[in-house]
Amino acid sequence: MIEKWLPELLIAFLVSLGGTYLLKNWFNKIKFQQLVIRNSEKGPDHQAKAGTPTMGGAGFILTTTILFVIKQIFFGSMNPTSWAILLAILLYALVGGFDDSVKIFEKRDEGFRFLPKLFAEILAALVAFSLLLLGNFDFVLHLGFVNIQNVVIFGLFTIIWLVGWSNSVNFSDGLDGLATGLTVIAYGAYLIVALKQGNYDVVALNALVIGALLGFFVWNQNPAKIFMGDTGSLALGAGLAMNSLVLNIEWSLLIIGLVFMLETLSVMIQVGTYHFFKKRVFLMAPIHHAFEKGGWRMDPKHPWNEWQVDTLFWAVGLLAAILYLVIWL
Repeated sequence: MIEKWLPELLIAFLVSLGGTYLLKNWFNKIKFQQLVIRNSEKGPDHQAKAGTPTMGGAGFILTTTILFVIKQIFFGSMNPTSWAILLAILLYALVGGFDDSVKIFEKRDEGFRFLPKLFAEILAALVAFSLLLLGNFDFVLHLGFVNIQNVVIFGLFTIIWLVGWSNSVNFSDGLDGLATGLTVIAYGAYLIVALKQGNYDVVALNALVIGALLGFFVWNQNPAKIFMGDTGSLALGAGLAMNSLVLNIEWSLLIIGLVFMLETLSVMIQVGTYHFFKKRVFLMAPIHHAFEKGGWRMDPKHPWNEWQVDTLFWAVGLLAAILYLVIWL
């Protein structure tokens, strides 16, 4: 079965490796660079990252898209489920790209305003969902304890799922290589599931995503030469959510995406407790910054470097993915 995914992975790796190198040089030239305003008074000092090219997600997304379209034209079965995943990735990349552009051109740390961004994400989810309507999809939500077959409910769930998980991956994109490594693991898990189900178009797409991410990781590892930006993180999260939907294992993302979920919960808890009680539960949120600031002891006297935090979070993500595959696959 290795022939079903290894060639795509290797080709995407090589294309992304070279493409990201060219992209980072071009972005440096035209000043598509990250603005970092946080300093050591607010948390781990990331001022040194200011000026690093961002929107690197455009590279691995274009790599994935071009190679997948070529493969589908010559070898694919035009399965609508794989195209729905790719469409979700592309649409959320556009939302993230606009967000990154606002940050760059208006030189501010916050990009797209909340409500317009939420509307764009909902619209992107609806468009991606509509592609499933063109295929012979059963629109059954498999939630473990109950199955629900209803197009409207499935559509509403799709919106919530894609918006939620795209932003969860976005929360995790705060350290060099962290989100890249976590998404490689998660897409790897869904590649195995798709292989088990015999959905080889989804296998090929996920292999391309993984290969492109690995090529990007060479330049994104600490110290990062380029960031993926919201262009990459929102797209990757939407792709994972759509994977779980089209493979009919929606709830699996709660385990495979455990770290993403914990990152999101840490933000919700931190915001909620500070809003109502003026107290903070964590040294900083998302939680990867708490570990960066105080290590596993949560003590500012014992901070961790980015490699230590990355390694811990990747290990948790890998164990969670293996747990799902071993027990439920």
